Amino acid sequence: MAQHAISLETPEEAERFHRHLLAACVRADDAAASGHPTGVDIVIIGAGATGVELAAEIRQTTHVHATYGLEHLDTRKDVRLIVVEAAERILPPLPEHIAKAATDLLGKLNVQVRTGERVTSVDETGVSTASGALYRADLVVWAAGIKAPEWLRNLDGLETGRGDQLVVTLALQTTRDPDIFAFGDCAACPWPEAGRAGAQVPPRAQAARQQAMLLVKSMRARLDGKPLPEFHFRDLGSLVSLGELSAVGTLMGRLVGGSLLIQGLIARWMYASLYKMHQAAILGYLGVALDTVGRFLRRHTEPRVKLH
Repeated sequence: MAQHAISLETPEEAERFHRHLLAACVRADDAAASGHPTGVDIVIIGAGATGVELAAEIRQTTHVHATYGLEHLDTRKDVRLIVVEAAERILPPLPEHIAKAATDLLGKLNVQVRTGERVTSVDETGVSTASGALYRADLVVWAAGIKAPEWLRNLDGLETGRGDQLVVTLALQTTRDPDIFAFGDCAACPWPEAGRAGAQVPPRAQAARQQAMLLVKSMRARLDGKPLPEFHFRDLGSLVSLGELSAVGTLMGRLVGGSLLIQGLIARWMYASLYKMHQAAILGYLGVALDTVGRFLRRHTEPRVKLH
């Protein structure tokens, strides 16, 4: 996997993938021009939000690439995208109706989805699964699962879980040292509201934000000698981007007594708004406003994709 797949966890890996994708498209266009079309096969391992969003983004990006001189490449037909997932459906942590809507949208983008396929090996020819299937690939992207940094497992005496996450209590204290707290993707926190034995809070941005807000209260209570509050995850809904003009998700989750499915331009607008809210938490509202105005003024002069 380390030798033949790209994980896109760093800017350097993203640049590497970008270069390989451009090179593969240019080679495929040259082969099509000479009368021997080969196309480009891309396999994405993992159909969580990262894998699903990446598939839609690649479809859109290769289409833009083709408008810059790849005259013989039909990106919808010649750039073949397959998403491989070990679970029985895509987007396993999210409600089933979101997964179904996202699957339908991926189908419209001509992205193949293969569920129930556990990857066993990756080599120079493609991806092999436990069922014996072989998916040919010019490019392989690893987008499966969340894993914390390996050095967490070597911290003196602290308990770690399967993904090297620190196991914490509902107060977000590590199980073997109450003076150490952990939150976000590096913490394995119990989720009793899920109604399943051993369920853990999903590694999502809204969970990390809620935990951070709780820890502010926890530190104040700790300094005042008061009992620490417990963390209870409130699912406020989920949004998955599927290109510039589409998204799918649920609105407000359990706050409305169920899940309200939204998709299309409304979901896309809400996805963009959520991103702006995250920016505001870091840059402030003035910084976000200036950045938004700057991007609007540059949109007609900047290229949509990097061509080198």
